[in-house]
Amino acid sequence: MIKYVLILHLCTYFGQVVCTSQKVMPYEYTSYHDCITQGYVLSYKELMEMDKDKIEKEKIAIRFQCRAVEVPEVNS
Repeated sequence: MIKYVLILHLCTYFGQVVCTSQKVMPYEYTSYHDCITQGYVLSYKELMEMDKDKIEKEKIAIRFQCRAVEVPEVNS
């Protein structure tokens, strides 16, 4: 069974694009659609929690990706 894991990348767009850290979100999604739409929602929430001056100064943005992972099915 395929599940999707959301990974957020914190990047600065000051000159060259540099992504300094990544955060694997503690959720598994059953579809790519669910994962990618949550990427937008959670990226927005992360930015809203950050200091506005830091975002302006460092030109911070969040990239995200949904990575497919094979999860063994559990037989009951």
